[in-house]
Amino acid sequence: MDENNNLEDLQKAYEADRQRKASKEEELKDAKQYLELLLKEVEGKEEEAASLRESLAESKEKIDQLTSGPKAKQSRLTRRVLLVVALIELLCIIGLLAYFVFIKESPSSSEPDETVVTGQVGEDGQSLVSPAAPEKKKYREDLETLASTVIAGNYKCTCELRDGLEYLVFSDGQISVGYKNEYYSDDVALRNCVFVEKNGRRYLFPAVYDLTGDPLKLIPQTTKIGESKCLVFDGAPPKGSGIPSMLRIFDCDGFKLCENEHLEKLLLGLFDFEYTEEQSEDNAYVVLSAQTSKALYRYKLDSAQYDEMVYFERHIPDMYADFTYEIGENGIRWSTVVRLYDKYVLGTLEGAFVPAGNDIGISDAKFAAFAQKEFGDPDNDCLIIPRTDIPERYYTIYWDNSERLLIEIDESLKMSPYNFDNLNTDDPNNFVYLDEGGNEVSIRGIDVSKFQDKIDWKKVAAAGVKFAIIRLGFRGMNEGSLELDNFYKTNISGALANGIKVGVYFFSQAVSTEEAVEEAEFVLKNIKGYDVTYPVVFDTEKVTTYDARANNLSMAERTDICLAFCDRIREAGYTPMIYANTRYMFMGIDLSRLEEVEKWFAVYSKDIKFPYEFGILQYSESGHVDGIAGNVDLDIAFKDYSQK
Repeated sequence: MDENNNLEDLQKAYEADRQRKASKEEELKDAKQYLELLLKEVEGKEEEAASLRESLAESKEKIDQLTSGPKAKQSRLTRRVLLVVALIELLCIIGLLAYFVFIKESPSSSEPDETVVTGQVGEDGQSLVSPAAPEKKKYREDLETLASTVIAGNYKCTCELRDGLEYLVFSDGQISVGYKNEYYSDDVALRNCVFVEKNGRRYLFPAVYDLTGDPLKLIPQTTKIGESKCLVFDGAPPKGSGIPSMLRIFDCDGFKLCENEHLEKLLLGLFDFEYTEEQSEDNAYVVLSAQTSKALYRYKLDSAQYDEMVYFERHIPDMYADFTYEIGENGIRWSTVVRLYDKYVLGTLEGAFVPAGNDIGISDAKFAAFAQKEFGDPDNDCLIIPRTDIPERYYTIYWDNSERLLIEIDESLKMSPYNFDNLNTDDPNNFVYLDEGGNEVSIRGIDVSKFQDKIDWKKVAAAGVKFAIIRLGFRGMNEGSLELDNFYKTNISGALANGIKVGVYFFSQAVSTEEAVEEAEFVLKNIKGYDVTYPVVFDTEKVTTYDARANNLSMAERTDICLAFCDRIREAGYTPMIYANTRYMFMGIDLSRLEEVEKWFAVYSKDIKFPYEFGILQYSESGHVDGIAGNVDLDIAFKDYSQK
C-alpha cells in the first residue's frame, strides 16, 4: 500500500508541475526548482530500484525452493498459497521497476502524453518510454524576414529566442520589448505574451496584440511620467467607447507593471451624483448634483425629463462615446464629454493617467460645465440648464466656488481683429503689440487712483507712458454716495502738464438706470476744464470681498445701467467705454446690447484668448513704472483715442 501511495503522490506532483507551466515567470521559476528537487528524489530511488532487483532474485529463489526443495514435501494446498504470494510480489516488483525506469528517462519539461521512441532500447531489453514534446505553433512563419525589413525609428527590430520560443523584439539599446510569435499549442494562458527586459532583468505578462498585422503598431509607446520613463500598452476600445479595454503602464525605472481594465469605473469615481426634487413658485423640478473634488455643479431638469431617464435606466452620466487619449512625451492625457441620457451635455472632463502602485490612477482631473451666460443671476440659484448640443467655440470662466464654466462664444458679435501671437511680452512692465511687419503699433499706458499716492508725472512721461486712465471717483458700496478720488485733480493735472493724454474712469455702484445717469452727470461735471481725449470709462463689477449694494444685479439690469451711463457720456461728446474682466465681459453684461460701446478688457496673462473686440488691454495690476512708488496697473491701447 505504501508503494502504491508513493506512485499516486508522484503522479499528482507531476500533474501539478504540468499545470504550473501556465503561470507567470516567477511561478515558472518555482516550478523549475520543484522539478529539480523531484528529479533528485527520483535519482535517489536508483538504489531502491537496485534493491528491488535483488528482491526479484530472492523471489525467484523462493519459487525454486517451493518447487524443488525440502518444502516441496508440504501439502499441495500450502505450496499453492505460497506460490501465489510469491507471484504477486514478483509482479509488484516488476511494475515498480518499470515505473522508476520511466521516471528516470523522462525529460523534466515534457508533457504526460506518452509515446514510444523507436530505435532506443533499455538495458533490460524494454523499449524506453518518454512523454511527447509539446507541439509548437507560430503566428507567422516569416518573422525573421519580417523583422529585417521593419524600420522602427530609434528601435532595432529583430527575431530572437527566449526560453526556446520565438519573439519579435524591439530594442533601443537600453530596453527591449518582445512579442511572442511561437507558442505551445496547449498553452492557452500564455499564447500572447510580452516581455520587457532591462539590465538583464525580464518581466513577462500576457497581452493582446496582432503579429499578423502591421508590425509598426507594436513599436513601444514611450512617455515620461514624473521622473520615470514608461512604456504604454493599450488594448483596443470596445465598440461604442473610446476608453481602452485594458491600459498597462510599465515603469521602466521601478521595473513594475501597472494595469487597469476598468477605466470607466475609475472615471465615474471622480464624481458623486445625486438627484433631489425641488420646488419653485411655478412648478417642481429635479436637481442633479455633480460633486467633484473641487466644486459642486447643480443641473436643473424638469420632472418629465427625469422620469424618462429613470424609466429607461439612463440616469447615470455617460463619458465613454467621446473619450479620446494621447500618449505624449510627458504622460498620457485624456479628455471626454460627460453626457446624460444621450440627450443632454453636462460638460467636459480631462486629466492624465498615471501609475498608482500596481494600478492605474488619475491625476490633474478637471471638469468644466457647459453653462448659460445668465448662470450667476440671483433668480437662477446657480442652476445649470443642460445643453442638447456642444457649442463650436466656448470660453472657460472661473466662478465663486471654484466652478469651471464653459460659456458659448457668440459668433454674431464683433471679433477681435488682433493676432495676439504678435504681442511681445518679454518685458513684463511694457507689453508691445506689433503689426505683421514687426512695427510697434500699440500705445503704452497706465491707470491710477489714490492708491498710488503721490506720482512724479515727469518721470512717468520720461519712462515712455503715453496715456493714463485716472480714477475720477466712485459710489459708496453701502450708502451709495458719490465721492471724488482724493488724488484725481492732482493726477489729471500732473499728467496733462507732462504731455500724457488722459481718460477717466468711475467705479459704479448704481443699482438703477437713474443712478447710472446720476453717476454720468457727476463725471461730466468734474472733467470740465480738462482736456480729456481718451475714453470716459464705466467700471461695473462684483465686489468679491464685500457685500456691496450692486453685487446682486442680474445681467439684464447691469446692462441697462451700462447703457444709461454710456449714452449720457456720448451725448456730451466724449468716448464712452466699459471696463470688465473676462468673467464680467461674458457673464456680467450682455455684449450683444453693447456693441457700439468701446471695451477695456482686463486679464493678467501673456496668453490672450478673449475673442471679442476691445480697444484697451489691462495686462498687469502689479507693474512698475519710474515715478510711481509701489505697484501700478499697466495698459496698452490698440488705437490712439485722442485722434477720434
